[in-house]
Amino acid sequence: MTCPPLSARQDETIDGLFRGKIKVIQARKGYRVSEDALILTWFVKPKPGELILDAGTGCGVIALGLAAAHPRVKVIALEIQVGLADRAVRGVGLNRLAHRVSVVRGDVRDGDRLFRRGSFHRVVSNPPFHSKGQGYVSSREEKALARHQLIMPLSDLLAASKVLLTPDGKLCFVYPAANAAGVQRSLKEAGFNPSSMLWIYTHEGAPPHLMCIEAERAPYAGPLIEDRLILYDTKGNRTGEAKAILNGEWIR
Repeated sequence: MTCPPLSARQDETIDGLFRGKIKVIQARKGYRVSEDALILTWFVKPKPGELILDAGTGCGVIALGLAAAHPRVKVIALEIQVGLADRAVRGVGLNRLAHRVSVVRGDVRDGDRLFRRGSFHRVVSNPPFHSKGQGYVSSREEKALARHQLIMPLSDLLAASKVLLTPDGKLCFVYPAANAAGVQRSLKEAGFNPSSMLWIYTHEGAPPHLMCIEAERAPYAGPLIEDRLILYDTKGNRTGEAKAILNGEWIR
């Protein structure tokens, strides 16, 4: 996409994330970046030289964060919504990452027509969580599409990823922990095996509310690596680990 002017428009804001290590352009009243995306960006551990697809990039936060943290990877940020794709393009310019982040407007379900099959080492996504008809659907189309599976249910992401990943490629995404059994079943049916899982808790003693998953397309012979992240301590303050992640201390 051709890069438009980098400034925010009247209905937009420029926001610093990871303590200002990257900047994103967001709609004042549309979909706004959540902590889910920031934690997922940290969770992904690409190797130097990898080509990564950020499927449903939104304003580009994950693509920009990965490029900032891992200077030897390249990221293609795919976004179907015109307004979000436009903000992602301007975000790339704002962060001076045009040499390593490219924005493509399109549907992940058309991935085999947009990209060469088997060309990505990793697919990363913060997909819509809620099934169609589940919960309140925002009247703002941008926000509704980002939160509800109106255009990209998990099954579509899995099918597209299987086509686009290299034989030993990996899929990383964040999803509600309450859906863990169904997600693992869907992964198996799609030909993926989980290799790493991060369980995310609001506080000690509570059930996990989110999970980050890394799954491999190839049969995974190693043990499943599981870890946990607690966001708040008993006094309601951020834990040290959560602060370090959200402040981008891992971005050099």
